Formats: sequence, C-alpha cells, structure tokens
Amino acid sequence: MSRAQVARLLRPRSVAVVGVSEQPLTPGRNVIATLDRMNYPGAIHIVSRSASSIDGRPAVAQVGELPQGIDLVVLTVRSTAVVETVEALAKKDVGGIMCFASGFAELGSEGAAAQRRLTEIARAHDIALAGPNCLGYTNLVDNIQITFMNARPPSPVETDLRIDILAQSGGMGGVLRLAAASECLGFCYAITTGNEAVLGLEDYLPFLVENDRSRVIVMLAETIRRPAEFLRQAAAARARGKPIVLLHLSRSQGGRESAKTHTGALAGDYAVMEAFVRSQNVVLVDTFDELIDTAAVLAHYPEPPPGGAGIITDSGAFKGFALDRCDAIGLPLASLNASTVAALEATLPEFSTASNPVDLTAQAAFDRGMYTRSVNALMKDPGVGCVLASIISGGPEAGLERACSVLDGKVDNGKPLLCAFMGGDQPIAPELKPMLARRGVPFFRSPERALAALARANIYARAAGAPRRKAGGKAVPSARLPRRGGALTELKGKRALRAAGVPVPQGALAKTLEQARKTAARIGYPVVLKAQAVELTHKTEAGGVILGIANAKALGKAWRELQANVKRSRPGLALDGVLVESMAKPGIEAVIGARRDPCWGPTLMVGLGGIWTEALKDVRFLPADASIAEIAHEIRTLRGARVFEGFRGKPPCDLPAFVDAASRIGALMLATPDLDEIDVNPLIVYAAGEGVIAVDALLVGRTFVSVPA
Repeated sequence: MSRAQVARLLRPRSVAVVGVSEQPLTPGRNVIATLDRMNYPGAIHIVSRSASSIDGRPAVAQVGELPQGIDLVVLTVRSTAVVETVEALAKKDVGGIMCFASGFAELGSEGAAAQRRLTEIARAHDIALAGPNCLGYTNLVDNIQITFMNARPPSPVETDLRIDILAQSGGMGGVLRLAAASECLGFCYAITTGNEAVLGLEDYLPFLVENDRSRVIVMLAETIRRPAEFLRQAAAARARGKPIVLLHLSRSQGGRESAKTHTGALAGDYAVMEAFVRSQNVVLVDTFDELIDTAAVLAHYPEPPPGGAGIITDSGAFKGFALDRCDAIGLPLASLNASTVAALEATLPEFSTASNPVDLTAQAAFDRGMYTRSVNALMKDPGVGCVLASIISGGPEAGLERACSVLDGKVDNGKPLLCAFMGGDQPIAPELKPMLARRGVPFFRSPERALAALARANIYARAAGAPRRKAGGKAVPSARLPRRGGALTELKGKRALRAAGVPVPQGALAKTLEQARKTAARIGYPVVLKAQAVELTHKTEAGGVILGIANAKALGKAWRELQANVKRSRPGLALDGVLVESMAKPGIEAVIGARRDPCWGPTLMVGLGGIWTEALKDVRFLPADASIAEIAHEIRTLRGARVFEGFRGKPPCDLPAFVDAASRIGALMLATPDLDEIDVNPLIVYAAGEGVIAVDALLVGRTFVSVPA
C-alpha cells in the first residue's frame, strides 16, 4: 500500500461506523463516543440495523446506502459478517477499513481462509485494510482515535518530545502509550496492526519515517512478515536520522508458537532477524522497560555523539557496580583528559579519586555544588559522549534539590545527560520528571535501566557515525550442484570452496588402495581417509573417517578398517570412493556456515568451531553480503574471541584470513541461488600470516543442475 493510502486511513476526513447498536458501551457506540470526545471535525456516517438514528445522528440500515468515497470505514460487526461487509464496501470506493474482529488466521484453517478472502478483496479494490484482530489507532496530530474500547482521550503531556508507536499487539500498544506518558514522552501516532491481512508494519513505516513531528519510532513485533521491505524502510529511517527501537518477541520456541496463536503468523529465527535488522542500525532491545528507556534517551538525543560514558555518583559502592555493569553490557567508559581530572580534583575531597566513575562521596550531601561542578566537567570533556548522574535521592525534597544541582551543571552541547535515583520506587517530587524533561534530561528509577539505555544509544551513535553500510562479497563462481538436490560429497563441496578461494587440504578421490597409496605418496604423510557417498553425511559416526595415518603400512590397515566400518554401519551402501587428504596441523578451530533463511534470505554465520559449536553455541549471524569490517566486528564480539587474539602464550591468529574465508563463503551462497546450506566445521585458523584451512565441509543444494564428472 502507498503512503498516500495509509495517510488516508490514519488522517480521515470522513468516517463510517458499521454495526452500531442502540445499546450504550457497545463497540460501535464506543467508536462514535471516542471520536466525539476527541472533537473529531469530519463527517461521521452510521450503519445500524436496529436504529434509524444514534445519539441524534441519522443511521442507514445497509452498507450500500453509504455515500461513495468515505475515507475510513470502521467495522464493529461479528467476525462471520466481516467478509460479506467488506465485499459490499468494495463497491463504495472507500479508502480504508478498520477491522477489530478476532477469529481469523489466529484460530486455524477456517479463520485463515476467511482472512485470505479479506486480503483478496482489499487488494483487488485497492483498499487499505487494517487488522483484523486489532485495537485501532490514535492520531494526536489531528486528534483522531479509532478504537472499540470505551477510551478516554490521552492525557496531554507538556513536552515537544514526540515518538511514534507501532505495535502488532493492541494491548501492549496501549501499555506503551501509558509508559511513554509516564516518562514525559508524547506521541504523534500509536498504531496497532493485529493480524495484518493487508496493512503490516512495513506499510505504516514509510508514513512514520516521514513524520517530521516525531523523533523516534518505537516498535513491538511478534513477526516481521516482509523482511526485505522492512529493511528498506529501516534504511530510509537511518538516512533521515530517525532511530527505530524494536522489541521483537518470539525469541524462544514457545514464544514463536504464541505468536502463531496470537496473530496467525510464523515467526522466523530470532538470531537471523537480529543480524539483519542491526545491519540497518535498528536498535534491538530485550524488555519493555528497555524499549521505553531507550526511546526516551533517543527522543531527547536522536543523534547522540559517540564517545564513552562519564558517570558521577554519591556512593562508593555504586562506583564498583557501575564498572562491572558497564563491562557486562558493553558500555565503554570514557578516559578523562588532564583538564577534567584537574577540575574534579579541585571539587572532590582529598580522600576521593578523580577517576571515572566519579565518587562524590557523602560530602555531596553538604556541598550540593559538587554535583554541578562534576557534571559540568564531564560534559566539557571531548572524550565523554554521555553523562549519567546516579544519586541517592534522600526523599522527595532532597532528591529534587540534588536533581536541580545536576541540571545546573548541564552543558547544551548535544551530549546526553541522564539522572537516576538509587533506591527503587521511593516517592519523588511530582515536578521532578517534567522539570528534567524540559531540560532534556531523561529520569530513571534505577541506574541499571539508565546504563542499559545508554548502552543501546551508544551502539546506535557509533553505527550512525560510521560510513553507510556497503555490501561486501567477492566475485566467486557458483557451485555446481546435484540434479536431485541434497548434499554434495565432501570432495565436491571442497572443490566449490577451492574455486571460491577458500583454502582446503590437498587430496584426491581413491577408488582402490593402490590409488590411495599413490595420492598419499604425492601429498606426503600424515594423511586422512574419508569415506565418500552422498548418503553418508555423518561419516565419523559411521567409522568413515580415520586420522593421522603416518605411513604406507598404516594406510593399508586404515583402508581395510574404514571399509569394514562403513559396511557394518551402513550395509548395502556403495561408496563413490575414499578421499585421501593431507592431515591438517593443529590450530584454533572455527566454524563458518551459511544458509538461505526462508524469511530473511542468505545468511552467514561465524563462531568457535569443532566440538565447541554445539556445546557453547558461540556464534554470530550476519547477512551473507556483510562487509569485511562487519565480519571482523562480529568475530571480535564472540564470547571466546580472546582465543583468536593470542591466549596463554599462543600467538595471535590470522584473523584477516578467517574474515576473508567467511566473506568468500557468503559470496558463494549469493552466487548460487539454489544452494541452501554451507557448513565448514572446523575451519582451522593458524597464527598471523599463516592462513586458514577448511578441514571439513558440507554443501546442500536444492537444484537441478548438471554435475561435473
């Protein structure tokens, strides 16, 4: 749907309500009452089978009696009447339809069929259909609220800070509105999308991205149905400098099942989704608190400068906690320059140290100017990108005074300043939050939440300040895959890798022991034997891999042993032959994988390999076209990244070679549209300058392409 069609739905000049009852507090009556409470200035049309007028407004009995060209028709009919009503409305040139009713794709095959019919009708007649199974929307730009709830007008928030809220869940959309207001955040649009039979998150985003009245888009999603379109809109938001903060549910299998029950949609792999949305600098959060907290920081500072955090506190214990917490969440602390240290030393008592975090000690209770001077010094330091004042409130009156002292030190240089009280939900002065908000200082009930929000904002700032993402990938030939699809033998898989520029061991296929001896003599001992057959993807379990064969005599014994093992474990299986390869020398074992995700497309994976892949699951996902810099960054964020940097006396690994191999495997996936999966495990990474080698490889295709002999 076009932006103009969405605008007609969200900013209607005329509204019709279908299915209105004479009974008060019923859905149709609530829609009309809410419009009246919001002083909606446009025309309101009513369709009611039970009354010729509702509250003094005339009503018609049938949809066919409505005038042509109404901007928005709101359906408050039962689910079994929705399809029939939409069919009738399709003849009336309506702009949009809002469908509240549940009982569609979220309830199984019969409901899904009805929803498909809704989609067909709406798309055939170019109708922007919202829902079904949604709670409507609120538009505070034009003071329009469309909901079947008996809703009061949103309480006014005295702030110019505005966000937009876009949620698939109606209930949580309402919760987000209330949470934003409690943090002195106003909003322009709060939209719930429900089952998204026609209009989805991706259709509303262009409208919200171009809304100059808001600074941040806050999103809650259970599934993203059109990932490619979502990424295009996220890129547009990034180009405009408008942050998108996303809480994506359905991380666990249970969560994915819940999403299917709730909205009738399948949720994809969370880790893959995370990789793709972060590639467009979407800020992904883990909790509802983080969603609003991060939005609050970015609404005040939509373009926060990069740089480490500066922290002041009046608790020595919190200083230690902050150091631990910042390390755990990846929030860098700023190194203070000499002039800042000098300014702090002039402020602090002799028994405190001018280091970051800055401990004001209990002396701050007697000299409130310490808050002011310390905040001011940190904000003027060019290496400090943001400042947090984490203080003990001491009660509503004392807390207000201390917050005022923090404000007095604020410098309007674009750096975020946050204020957090330690002590949980103790009472605060009612004027505290509004006072801080007017000066651009978000307030937090706990320093942990403030630090988490700063960490998210810092990640956003670093990515926003970096050059725009350019797709990586190298020019590599496509893999030739079996006609029948399915797995390639390791030999053929490694041929594809070698052609793509990924180092593999020397070797050849042997059909007889004599051929194996000739190959081993040519490449040199020690060697490895690996049974080869398309059907034998798990060679080790079948006894089809024998390592460390030192000489010709041992080779003969190993050959006979391998043949006996496979015959015993897989009777009747005919081998293509046995791969004879050089035995790779030891190194750090990594893994590189790639797969064609059904939702997000070609995806790359890097991580610790060998036995650690499944045991630790220390892997990171990226788009298959990730750049060299992006791949290197993700490898450095692995929990076990230290093993590649040199550990316990071992030299640093050849990280550039690891990154290059990953880039080439991503490019191979992109160059071969019918390749479903690549698994290189282990990839041995050697010391700096010594390269890498793909010891084992599995490629799985789904094509009908000829295979070389």
